[in-house]
Amino acid sequence: MTRWIRPATAGVAFLLTCGVVGAGDPAFAASAKAHTKPATHSHPAPHSHPASHKPVDKLAGMRKGAAKALAADAARVRRVAAAEAASTMLPAEDKSALATATTADLAALAADGTAVAAATSAKSIQAATRSGVRTVQGADLQFRLVTAAARTQQTAAGMATSGDDLSAQAATLQAAGTDVSTVSTPLADLATQLDHASACAASAASTALAIPAAPSATQLRAAQAGARADLDAAELALTSAEQDISTATAALTALQTPAP
Repeated sequence: MTRWIRPATAGVAFLLTCGVVGAGDPAFAASAKAHTKPATHSHPAPHSHPASHKPVDKLAGMRKGAAKALAADAARVRRVAAAEAASTMLPAEDKSALATATTADLAALAADGTAVAAATSAKSIQAATRSGVRTVQGADLQFRLVTAAARTQQTAAGMATSGDDLSAQAATLQAAGTDVSTVSTPLADLATQLDHASACAASAASTALAIPAAPSATQLRAAQAGARADLDAAELALTSAEQDISTATAALTALQTPAP
């Protein structure tokens, strides 16, 4: 009986001895503590969903610059329109036609602005900007050409008044029996030259006013060349008319001067 109990007692003693020895060993104590501490499991943080953002507009800078340029173009068109309205050279019908053209120009610039805002490429923005520049060029060209044509018409009208005065004096001499062919011949050519000058000026103005609100570079060049050719022809006609007036005046003076 004692023989069976003793081993058990020895086993208990051994376990107690191990416990005491283990307690004195720091490594053992740490190991034991690690085994007795309940494991903590780290759970991954739930995925945070990024806030939805609009895609970055890579053309924002170019878009802003184009919008600013188009605004400047519109301001320039308005300045041209103000000069047209204040002009003392332009007749009422020309001012009305130019005002209509200004409305179309501003609408074209607004359309360019819309195109810039909706553009998806740098090329599209550049195209809209160039279109705006041409619109301003067209407005400025119209003003200059129509004004030049009006000036030609005004000069022709002044010469016609001088021709009418010379013709009246010649008619008085003719009624008195004087041969006035030296006066009437240049006066006849004067009328022809003035008609031609007036027609050329009208053609130049018509060409200018036909420039569209958003012209192409080709249309601008063609309008300028065509109107300039008409104005040059009108200038030549006015030069000839001026010579006719000088000739008729000298002839009339000779007829009115009593013979010595």
